[in-house]
Amino acid sequence: MMQLAGVHVYSSLTRPAISAVIPSYRRYNEVVRATRSVLAQTLAPLEVIVVNDGPDGRKARLLAELGDERIRFLEAVRRGSASATRNHGIRYARGDWVALLDDDDVWLPGKLEAQFSTLEGSGHTEAILAGQERVHLSNGRTHLRPPGADGEPVAAVKMLFGGRGVHTSALLAPTSAFRRYPFNEDAERHEDWEWLLQAGRELPVIVAPDVVCERWMRPGEGLSRPGGFDYTWNWYLRNRALIDTHSRVRLICGPLTRKAAFDRTPSALLRLLPELRRNEGLSPSNIVRISVPWLISSKLREFARNRLTRDTQQ
Repeated sequence: MMQLAGVHVYSSLTRPAISAVIPSYRRYNEVVRATRSVLAQTLAPLEVIVVNDGPDGRKARLLAELGDERIRFLEAVRRGSASATRNHGIRYARGDWVALLDDDDVWLPGKLEAQFSTLEGSGHTEAILAGQERVHLSNGRTHLRPPGADGEPVAAVKMLFGGRGVHTSALLAPTSAFRRYPFNEDAERHEDWEWLLQAGRELPVIVAPDVVCERWMRPGEGLSRPGGFDYTWNWYLRNRALIDTHSRVRLICGPLTRKAAFDRTPSALLRLLPELRRNEGLSPSNIVRISVPWLISSKLREFARNRLTRDTQQ
């Protein structure tokens, strides 16, 4: 596989037809920046669909000033839902592939190139493609997510609950997959998890070993919303059949436990521990993992993680 200046070169004679979809609401400078990052791709997309949640003449004018005929500005019915706005754009996509980007993130210029180069090297013709994101923390530090991407195909559930995770702005998949499995427009959270679990029944996930997008965190903001145990627990029960036993244990000992501790609801343990036992995960090490969030605050755990990673992931 060839490389130029750190960017993989997609060597196939067939150039994929890619529709970039950017759901947006209120943000102006950010969405222009995001759109520019799509237009600057070394593997040029067919179109950039910016979908606004409701009418916005100002945003339409700003995007028109970029002067690129590939930009399509759509105004969806105001729903207050990024999933509904995203689905609206996907319905109008003309490409064979859809690549998602949040309006306050940016792609690096070789993002699409790197993902299709990795796909070509995998031997697959279709997959859910992702890549590493560089997360800029509010304290000035950065880290890569997911760490250790190797370009090997992996099951979506393993990617989700195997300690790595995928950000929406890195996702690229066949348009048909997004249309068969639209994002849950009624979900308050975890709509990306749900989509990956559903589409991942048909397609593997391949994460390019390249930084493909950048994300900036605001003060007090985390990679996921804290708390909300009851919501996530009910989401887990609805989607449990799509999750293998090992991944269930990781979800119970990880996000579910942290949310219960953040909400200060010890009664949640009466649900978590029996579920852990049913999935053969009631081991001493998992008991420790469930106990730590109750004994050590989330701020202290975050501080420890930042200290451990600051030298290796900047």
